[in-house]
Amino acid sequence: MQTECPHCNTVFRISDAQLEQSDGQVRCGHCLAIFTADNPYSTSRFQSSTDETADNNPTSIEESLSAIETSHIVADVIPPELRAESRKGKKRFGFIGTLFLSLAILAGIAGILFQYAYYNRNNLVKIAELRPWLNLVCQQANCTLPPPKDLNLIALNSKNIFSHPNVSNALMVSASIINHADFAQDYPIIELRFEDIRGKTIAGRRFSALEYLAIPEDQISKMQPDVSVNINLEIKDPGEDMVSYEFTFL
Repeated sequence: MQTECPHCNTVFRISDAQLEQSDGQVRCGHCLAIFTADNPYSTSRFQSSTDETADNNPTSIEESLSAIETSHIVADVIPPELRAESRKGKKRFGFIGTLFLSLAILAGIAGILFQYAYYNRNNLVKIAELRPWLNLVCQQANCTLPPPKDLNLIALNSKNIFSHPNVSNALMVSASIINHADFAQDYPIIELRFEDIRGKTIAGRRFSALEYLAIPEDQISKMQPDVSVNINLEIKDPGEDMVSYEFTFL
């Protein structure tokens, strides 16, 4: 005889002798519930191999249950998205995704550095170690680097103003300038101002390198680092009110 547990729907075989001994009361070997075995179960739901097993005449409910091949539906308490095999199949980024993300980050950093270098090129070109790299960037961007220039590193070594020995009402200006930068730079424009006792400017003029070097223009190159350059100028005497003078590099 075949019976089915009304509690867990487990199907198993039980003999008539076992039913007589227990007055029809049986205990399910799966859920351990006690019920009355009065619901014969159709054998059409089992394969022929199940019928062959019945000839073994198991002596207990548990042995009968193990002798019959039965399928049970077990509740799955783990959500599919949390299963290890699901996580392996749903990686957030694959190798190609990670590669593209890395390239995008590098491109963004390069763009930021390029913008910084472009807007600060006048200061960056003063750094001799960076200039070859900046030249390379400018070649790619079709731009031209400005020549390095730092007027704060150009200084007067000496200066002197005295009356012109051969021209009346004229002065001679003699001075020397030096480039303290570690790079060559263009000669500056020199502004010479004369002031009275109150500090008011009473005369002044700006002189180009062509004027204070007194050499042909095609021979004027750049001020080399740590090389003193002599300058000489002839100017009109600003008068007796002049008590001081000042050089400025522009």
